[in-house]
Amino acid sequence: MTVTCEALRILPPTSPAAMRRVAIAIPAYNEGRHLAEVIARCRAVQPALICVVDDCSTDDTAAVLRREAARGGAPLVVLHNPENLGKQGSVRRALKRLACEPIDAVALIDGDLQHDPGDLPPLVALLARYDAVIGARSKAEMPWQRRLSNWLVNRTFAAIAGIDFVDVQSGLRLYRLPLATALGERLPERGGFGVEHATLQLLAELARTGPDLRVVAAPISCRYGDEKSHIGPRDLIHLARATFSKAFALRRQLRAPRALPPAPPARLRA
Repeated sequence: MTVTCEALRILPPTSPAAMRRVAIAIPAYNEGRHLAEVIARCRAVQPALICVVDDCSTDDTAAVLRREAARGGAPLVVLHNPENLGKQGSVRRALKRLACEPIDAVALIDGDLQHDPGDLPPLVALLARYDAVIGARSKAEMPWQRRLSNWLVNRTFAAIAGIDFVDVQSGLRLYRLPLATALGERLPERGGFGVEHATLQLLAELARTGPDLRVVAAPISCRYGDEKSHIGPRDLIHLARATFSKAFALRRQLRAPRALPPAPPARLRA
């Protein structure tokens, strides 16, 4: 079996009830400045619940989350990492925690206001036909340096892996619950911003032992403003390595023959 990815330019219509069985997960590190507004925007689309994972922040993130948990609206589940596990570790904790909830899907967004939760309802509608959705970020506000680097990463990944995910570094993802649960079980306990690459490779691994996985890349808005990225020079080096290693690993997974179950023993003739 395999993984396919389709690119859309126009989103389908949606209903006001689209989010009622969807949880929103937010990995957060030192996002106290933005979290109140992010959570308010999430509550405005009426999800089943919101799960924020505080990755051992050193600012007022914990205090903000305590205040927001007491407010009305969608329930807020807060997890505090005992030590800094990186974005990947926080995503893993959120997916494992949400596996037991009575929901149909999980939406992952960043906690820095880059993503607009208002984009989620039409993306949720796509899960009727696809197993996963990748938010393809608008380049309208994207600085030219990041636009260039994203183009290079996306083209390199597609050329090596043999499949074009359009925006491999986008942190806005939606997964049907069984897929979200499987990713939560397989993601490493630690890791940084390479989680976006890691999940793409894991999709290929899951497809080898199960049915085809259908992914769609759909347009979303993206805000940058004057915010500074948490990604430093060391993270950029790790991202570059992850781009190559995960792309090659995904290519091998997609091209490897699927392991067939052993044939039943032949019946002995009387």
